[in-house]
Amino acid sequence: MRLVPVECLNGGEIIAKTIIDKDGSRLLAKNTSFKLYYKEKLLERGIDKIYIVDDLSEGIENKDVISEQVRLETIDLVKDMVSLFKATQQIDVHRLEDTAVRIIEEILNNKEILYDIVDIKAKDNYTYCHSVNVAVLCVMLGRKMGGNKSYLKKLAIGGLLHDFGKILVPDEVLNKPVKLSNQEYNLIKQHPLQGYHIFKEHPSLTPITKAMILMHHEQIGGKGYPLGLTGEKIPEAAKICAICDIFDAMTSKRIHRDPYTIIDTLNEMEKMTRYHLDSDIFKIFRSIICYYPVGTTVLLSDDTIAIVEKNKTEAINQPTVRVIYDLKSQQELFKRLDLVLHDDIKIQRELVPDEYMNNPAILRAMKK
Repeated sequence: MRLVPVECLNGGEIIAKTIIDKDGSRLLAKNTSFKLYYKEKLLERGIDKIYIVDDLSEGIENKDVISEQVRLETIDLVKDMVSLFKATQQIDVHRLEDTAVRIIEEILNNKEILYDIVDIKAKDNYTYCHSVNVAVLCVMLGRKMGGNKSYLKKLAIGGLLHDFGKILVPDEVLNKPVKLSNQEYNLIKQHPLQGYHIFKEHPSLTPITKAMILMHHEQIGGKGYPLGLTGEKIPEAAKICAICDIFDAMTSKRIHRDPYTIIDTLNEMEKMTRYHLDSDIFKIFRSIICYYPVGTTVLLSDDTIAIVEKNKTEAINQPTVRVIYDLKSQQELFKRLDLVLHDDIKIQRELVPDEYMNNPAILRAMKK
């Protein structure tokens, strides 16, 4: 499979991963044949690239850290929780705990701790998918840090609930496509405190989970919110949540901006360790994130285009790639290259949709 801009699709390609609509429902199911009229529907929803299976990417498998079934069922759970709270002011914590256990079991069953996927979100379903992604990332990071199952469960639940206070923020503020006013931004900044007030008396939620809800926007330099805590006064779990929250937010398409690439996100987050993020925890986090997930199309330093085929924990910036096109000769290629064994060839960057559409040579390569 490979990740391809929607604009490059000709129809007939097989969709490799289920696409979720803004309400958390399945928009296009895995193994569906792509129809040309899907383009407009996807682009309207802010989805400009999807995973497909074709001859060019045959044999390339992008494995999520949790199964598609668990991911989709967890998105459904988050959606149901929001609906239930709006109707009754209640939360079904038992369902939440069961889901957290399933996420943990699937992550623990993976030998390698690598986040190796580009999550495809509609611009309006950010809240549901974001909560699930943050929970998954928190568990992966907690595992890498040596946390036991009990701690991982608290991290998972905290990740799922960390932004729940946004339910009390007006949709027109959350989804505003232009810069927020100071008053609107102050409304957004209330969501950690509002989420904490929803859950603070809940007997089934632990202090660790509640701290994640309340403190995931605190900064080590003391300029975060809502409490303005510094350094060691911020609990470890809240620091973990902050890192996972920022990573998923920056790599997601939002109503007001396009996503950052993973490598650009990690580099920006590295700068944030001076004043915002815990540097020791971020160093561990960076070690579990694939710079170029399997199925990503990249430009190599020898002016060839390649699809990332396999990532390796021990050499996260030197994956095995499948070279498909030579820009100099404008010739099709088909060869496997382990960049660990070819140290003279580097990945220059991930190719983003604008480059596909504005470079005829790249466009020809991607439409093969």
